[in-house]
Amino acid sequence: MNIDLTPAQQDLKERAYKAGREFAELAFKWDEEDKVDYRAVSDRMGELGFFGLTAPKDVGGKGGDCMDYLLAVSEAIRASGSWILGEPMFCTTGPGPSMLMLSENKALREKFLLDVVSGRKGCAIALSEPDHGSDLTHLETSAVADGDSFIVSGKKSFVTGAMYNELYATFVRFDGIPGAKGIGALVIESNSPGFTMTRGPEFLGTRSIPHGDVTLEKVRVPKENLIIGPGQFARLMTAFNMERLHNCAVSLGGMLGAYDEASAYVQKRHAFGRPVIEFQAVYHTLADVAVTIEAHRLMSYRAAAGAIDGKYPRMQEVTMAKLFGGTQVPVVTMKCLEMMGGIGVTKKSVTQRLNRDAVTNLVAGGAPAVLRNSIAATLFPDRKFPQTR
Repeated sequence: MNIDLTPAQQDLKERAYKAGREFAELAFKWDEEDKVDYRAVSDRMGELGFFGLTAPKDVGGKGGDCMDYLLAVSEAIRASGSWILGEPMFCTTGPGPSMLMLSENKALREKFLLDVVSGRKGCAIALSEPDHGSDLTHLETSAVADGDSFIVSGKKSFVTGAMYNELYATFVRFDGIPGAKGIGALVIESNSPGFTMTRGPEFLGTRSIPHGDVTLEKVRVPKENLIIGPGQFARLMTAFNMERLHNCAVSLGGMLGAYDEASAYVQKRHAFGRPVIEFQAVYHTLADVAVTIEAHRLMSYRAAAGAIDGKYPRMQEVTMAKLFGGTQVPVVTMKCLEMMGGIGVTKKSVTQRLNRDAVTNLVAGGAPAVLRNSIAATLFPDRKFPQTR
């Protein structure tokens, strides 16, 4: 497998970094105020050509692949030190749009895909529930067939993009069918009667990232909004794997951003008559951090390069990469913060913000224990690892 970057990918990487630098100073303000003019950020990223990276050209996309997505998101976050820069790409190419592209429902694609890929409408993914979190097989949000519609009721939490996006790719349980067999997904429009949103709780990190809770009270959803119906859980998760690739891009960008700041600081900072980088404890730590980053980069590149049709990461590869990145980004950012001493824990430091953000990425897209369940099930397919009694 060749993971060398093409000239076009190298250009995309450089453009994404440059785009991120435009917002590097603003990111401090976003973090301080826990507020962002998301529309302005999204519009600018669209102007710079970062919408619909993996979407086909015939629906207004760039016709790229998962490697393009990984490079663009990670470099934009690296340069800005903020998750916000990844959101416009997530909304136009992430798991919600990926499910639209994967769906066999032609009417659905014609109804929404062009608007989503162009950024005219944002598509979030509504999955987690207050009582179940990462436990997808026990979701309670229900969809009951009623003529040419489904009646949907339930609650979703930690919905990234809530309060801004117009469309929500929502995981539901159809007609009370138990277990994974009953899970499917619908597109629900935010202006539907019975659909309400509230801003979610304040986070330790990833401050200003748009997120909230969604309540669905007997929302009537036309059947043409069906993404994937019950009995196709594996197909549904194939599209959801873009969420985990996004998590990989976020953790990679965070690691790189922290390393950039810390390595620059220890080279200009002097102590005891010489540059701090000349102390063995410091350059050994930089070496360890660089090795961890390279390991995560290669795992993420492999997950992106091996994606099905270039658009749908494979479960095992992307889950391993997500687990490694999610568990190591707090370690890497803390080591970088430590090397910077007192300045590292001030609000002048990008690294302290990335360290707080890392806590969110540890659990976003699947907590470590859930990821390990999935990995183990693939490693030992002849064994059963039931999570229910």
